[in-house]
Amino acid sequence: MGYLQIHATASNRRILQSMLTAPGIKGKHVSNIATDGLMDLIQSIVSNNQDMKDPFYVLDLGVVVSLMDKWRQCLPIAHPFYAVKCNPHPALLGALAALGANFDCASQEEIEAILALGVSAERIVYANPCKAESHIKYAAQVGVNLTTFDSLDEIEKIQRCHPKCSLLIRLKVPEDSGALRTLGAKYGALPEEVTPLLEAAHKARLDVVGVSFHVGSKVANPQIYNDAVAAAKEVFDTAVKFDMPRMSILDLGGGFTVGPKFE
Repeated sequence: MGYLQIHATASNRRILQSMLTAPGIKGKHVSNIATDGLMDLIQSIVSNNQDMKDPFYVLDLGVVVSLMDKWRQCLPIAHPFYAVKCNPHPALLGALAALGANFDCASQEEIEAILALGVSAERIVYANPCKAESHIKYAAQVGVNLTTFDSLDEIEKIQRCHPKCSLLIRLKVPEDSGALRTLGAKYGALPEEVTPLLEAAHKARLDVVGVSFHVGSKVANPQIYNDAVAAAKEVFDTAVKFDMPRMSILDLGGGFTVGPKFE
């Protein structure tokens, strides 16, 4: 069971009011509470539902607005793609869609959830470097035309199932040993694999438009990002060297920390 709350301020009141009509939120009861009123809200929910046996959660839409504002302040030229797997609740997805976020989907189910909110397929990246062929065909059918890859097998699948799809090559980059979660052991092309993969994609007449990487979750060391961006630049330069179409997208991955360290 879930409860939606809003902490409305003078600066975000108009945004929050428009958000109430967003898919996933429209028609649901939303409470407007003071900054320090969260515990009172929780206690009132418990008091008014004495027979409730299941746990519940509270989603603060005001926090969603604040985090999006912080993103735009700190990374004004970066377009946010929310990873649906983090929290796929329809109200949260609807709020983010209303705020102009794009979406990082890892499965057909996640793509379906975003499209059901009325979000256009152009705002979705299919960020899974190892996809089922049936899911690739579905992406082609609904117009999701950007995905990641890190292997020859994936190139062959995409060529068969979605040859008009634009690609991001996923790199294996140095990770922060202090990260909450690392992904390097699972995904990404090694440096020596990059050129053969680019050549194979070019031969298959697939358009590699950029580079993707992920340095881990809650990384606090900015040098890790510097190293990853430098590795990505080498891939951009390699594409130019081999007379391939110029790349235009750099996917910085996810897992950004919150608070002062993010700033």
